[in-house]
Amino acid sequence: MRSAAEVLEETRRRPRLSTGSVDLDDLIGGIEPGLFYLFYSRDRDTTDLIVHRLLVNCGLPPGRGGLGGKAVYLNFCNYYEEKTVLNPSRLAALAKASGIDPMLVFDNSYAVFAFNELQQPSAVDEVVSTVEGDEEVRLVVVHGLTRFAETSKKREEALEALRRTVGRLKRVASERQAALVASCGVLATSRGRFPKPEGGSFLRYQVNVMMYLHSAQVGESGVVDASLLKHPYKETPRRVRLFVSRGGMNLMGRVTPSFRQIYQAQIEELRKHFQKTLLDPSHREAFDVLLREAWQPEGHALGNAKVPCVLDVMNLMGNVHLMGEVVRLRRELSELEERLAEVEGREHGKNL
Repeated sequence: MRSAAEVLEETRRRPRLSTGSVDLDDLIGGIEPGLFYLFYSRDRDTTDLIVHRLLVNCGLPPGRGGLGGKAVYLNFCNYYEEKTVLNPSRLAALAKASGIDPMLVFDNSYAVFAFNELQQPSAVDEVVSTVEGDEEVRLVVVHGLTRFAETSKKREEALEALRRTVGRLKRVASERQAALVASCGVLATSRGRFPKPEGGSFLRYQVNVMMYLHSAQVGESGVVDASLLKHPYKETPRRVRLFVSRGGMNLMGRVTPSFRQIYQAQIEELRKHFQKTLLDPSHREAFDVLLREAWQPEGHALGNAKVPCVLDVMNLMGNVHLMGEVVRLRRELSELEERLAEVEGREHGKNL
């Protein structure tokens, strides 16, 4: 027996996976391991964006919006219409925007897919086997969960296959304390402010958290109305409006950190985890020189730059090394100038 206070404190300490949107995270409390989340929309591109963002963020350390682990991506799709299992370009762009090496995201993501309902059971077998065989898996994403249930000519059999799929994935995710996230479309016959998701009442009862995403256009900006319809401990329904950034790469809420805030946080991180671990004193001094003479005076240019990943770290180390050489040469030159002044002083005394 445990008290409710103990369970509450344990829940609070659990890491949360960020969706990439401050407002969306605030609405749902982030993605919590052990729970089953459903995002459904008429616009597949909206759920695509969330799925790709979750795959990128999953590898981030806890406390930075990640779960510090790997992800398994399962896609149910039509081969002729959606041959690409994942969009590598979008995944890489999101990774770079987050300061993550895209190759790390690719290495930490398992991709499994089924192009028809006959392949569905074996694809689920592969996912379950992967999660059970890799203790680092922290996220299971199922894109187009209800695809075959809605397109099958044998609807009852397809719905039964959907029930088995959900049951197996929920079990393995719960056992491994991995978050389970699924996407699907809107039920074709459903209308109203909050239309029902595909999959019938069964799916609505199975999920712990359910979100309806409605895409719209306001002026020249794309917006997504995110409505929370089910949650284990939050009041529903609740809604927040998200803005889709240029190029459709991010969902931005009302509050987003400015470049200055991100820059200051990055400097503090570098001071704590990078500068203090440098062995060469001239390198540590060079960091301060870079900050004083390079980064701070060019803050405007930095704010407009597109930041890569590993190449950034390599450039940073190269710049620190080169600046360290400059510092050393400056020190040697200063010493030589002092010696030269002493010699000139002695020569001047002899002449007198």
